[in-house]
Amino acid sequence: MSKLRLHQSQQRPRRFAVRGVCIATLAGLTLTALTPTASAAPGTVQAPTRVQTVVGLRQGSTGTDVTTLQKALIDAGVTVPGGADGVFGSATKSALTAYQSRSGLSTTGEVDAATAAALGLTAPAPAPAAVASDGLAVGAQGDAVKQLQNALMSFGVFLPGGADGLFGAATRTAVSNFQRWNGLAVTGTVDAATASKLKLGSAAATSTPAATPTAVAAPTATSGAGAAFVGMNVGARGDNVKVLQRALIAAGVPVRGGADGVFGLATAAALTTYQQANGLAATGVVDDAVIAKLALAPGAAAPTPAPAPTTGGSYVGITVGSNGALVKDLQRALMQTGLTLRGGADGVFGNMTRASLQQYQQSQGRAQTGAVTDADATALALGTSGAPQGVSSQAGFAVFGERGDRVKALQQSLLRVGIPLSGGADGVFGAATSGAILAFQRREGLPATGKVDQATADRLGNAAAPAPTPPSSAGVALEVFPVQGRCWFGDTWQAPRSGGRLHEGVDVIAARGNLLYAAVSGRISKIYVDSPGSLAGNGLRIAQDNGTYITYLHMDTIAPGIGLGVPVTAGQVVGTLGSTGNAATPHLHFEVHPGGGAAVNPFPLVKPIDACNVTAPRS
Repeated sequence: MSKLRLHQSQQRPRRFAVRGVCIATLAGLTLTALTPTASAAPGTVQAPTRVQTVVGLRQGSTGTDVTTLQKALIDAGVTVPGGADGVFGSATKSALTAYQSRSGLSTTGEVDAATAAALGLTAPAPAPAAVASDGLAVGAQGDAVKQLQNALMSFGVFLPGGADGLFGAATRTAVSNFQRWNGLAVTGTVDAATASKLKLGSAAATSTPAATPTAVAAPTATSGAGAAFVGMNVGARGDNVKVLQRALIAAGVPVRGGADGVFGLATAAALTTYQQANGLAATGVVDDAVIAKLALAPGAAAPTPAPAPTTGGSYVGITVGSNGALVKDLQRALMQTGLTLRGGADGVFGNMTRASLQQYQQSQGRAQTGAVTDADATALALGTSGAPQGVSSQAGFAVFGERGDRVKALQQSLLRVGIPLSGGADGVFGAATSGAILAFQRREGLPATGKVDQATADRLGNAAAPAPTPPSSAGVALEVFPVQGRCWFGDTWQAPRSGGRLHEGVDVIAARGNLLYAAVSGRISKIYVDSPGSLAGNGLRIAQDNGTYITYLHMDTIAPGIGLGVPVTAGQVVGTLGSTGNAATPHLHFEVHPGGGAAVNPFPLVKPIDACNVTAPRS
């Protein structure tokens, strides 16, 4: 123990990283990358005079340019493990490659001119000192940008960071979305057509960014039941809007967000699509021709609700760009089918959610639209308390998240019939096992659910078996707190994680480089090595003679001399704390597996020996 204290005394004091501060530093990407000129008059924007050089950055680069690159990736919605730390390592390379792939660029893992331009990190072409509203592009800043951002948000376009006056990657994405939804050329810059559609210009400089939308215009030529719909456009709300939305959906035109009774940009886009498909004037406004074609009629005396939608009707049409509680429901339902969904149920319908939905649609033999159809909503039981149809596992068979012998038997059956299984028969029912079941079901012409029903088990030759006995922490005792203070931890057992996983440990948050101690005596039974795409990062297991083992993940380094089969004593330094793998902040992920089985909640075992407020291990 004296040697341990000596070792600790030689460590330099480290400041504890406050997550709130780290999060705050992610804002203001363009502010750090650009040096502004003198402020311009309202309604204009100054051209930047300098942009940090990022072209040519690759793995091994360090410095402020790398920090700028990392912040740009984060601003574009790409996770950079370790954050903007100024070090271009394997994690940054993986993040950059993911961004390039998503953006249709060459996936080199290095910053070329095209990638820098896409991220908004190259100097724009020479421009006049003052740029009009219809020339706004990445790099611009000032009041005109704020007016643009306010106008976008007033039309319902999501804009991370709000109206901050900085035209970065997030604003470019918002402009592109607005252009796409309104049938404009998708450039990500504000041209005359976009400025006109957003109602920007001289009036915008002195008044509100976007004119207040008209609720419903007064009836004109149409009389009778359809008169209430004449002139309906963006801004209208109520039962009549629901009638219109349901009619569009019934006609085969998805309405993003479903029949919610709010005539926003999504409804306008759907209406425009319908008008174009039927040879009508594509105005995005309800006119006599639309009323006649869709047979819109709320009732002569007073508006009455349209016929009740099918189960999950409000989910129909949800697609990329949607967000909120309905998207969370969809994401949870997809994960219940065994599909992997990076980011988990975060309520944001992005490319990952679309890919998972398309995979589900393919498994059901439907068109891979990437938007929720009525058939999808019904099959996934959206809007009900039931489980997705056709995806329930029957009693006697392993289920997602389970560990143990019957999972191993299932995996061995899959391997025996020629279905590859990443990780082999490890006794853990995760995304790999679910994917293998899906592959087998598709091959055999069975309903592709990713879960084991009687028909799947019969075809596999997999017999029913009793469910495993829930693990117990009885008899497990930790001798030493695993992390050098100062630190913090809470009870996050079974908290949701990406890919449908549940948290199976306790996260101890501390400064990068804090020492990690063996909580028990035993032998090193497994070493984890960080690699691109790794969840665990660097880590290790310490196994005891009775089969119980504890797991350390996201380590920065593993101590010299620590390797497979090496005996360790409780309190011995085994490495340092870090954020390798799928970790956004430095912390230790700590698991306890009694008897080598499933994990148990380690919080009640760790709390009694809590040493976060001391600097030496406590035995």
